[in-house]
Amino acid sequence: MTAHALQHGRFEAIPRPQMRLAGKVAVTLLLLLGLGALAGGIALVVQPDGGVMHMPVSALAGSPFADYLVPGLILGGLFGIGSFVAAALGLFRWRIAPFLAFAIGAGQMIWIIVQLSIIKGISFLHPTFFGVGLVIAVASVFWGGATFRGWLANR
Repeated sequence: MTAHALQHGRFEAIPRPQMRLAGKVAVTLLLLLGLGALAGGIALVVQPDGGVMHMPVSALAGSPFADYLVPGLILGGLFGIGSFVAAALGLFRWRIAPFLAFAIGAGQMIWIIVQLSIIKGISFLHPTFFGVGLVIAVASVFWGGATFRGWLANR
């Protein structure tokens, strides 16, 4: 959006995301993801040897990580705090919220795939949180559809 468009009120013509079913699903799952990711991230940062979560450091063999500190920071920061921020922006109907939610959902799916390729093991949490990321991403498309179309029309 150009400064000219902002000066002429075209930004206000872009609808804010509505908290209908898709928005409620996305925000609820962002809160769930944020809670789980923040807890997991804190556990990995507090004890980078994986002891709190019963994950051996040997599972990281062949990865760029010597221990779970950096993965814990990514998990807690990006998917923990990031999910809470996206959810809060959604509750306040900020126009960017569905787009952030989509990025977090897609990022969560990528995170799980990369994690599985590194650790060569699977738990019930992997498909569960891959599914959470998928539902967040899909719900975000419906939640932010009108906002995106409004943005395109006012470019």
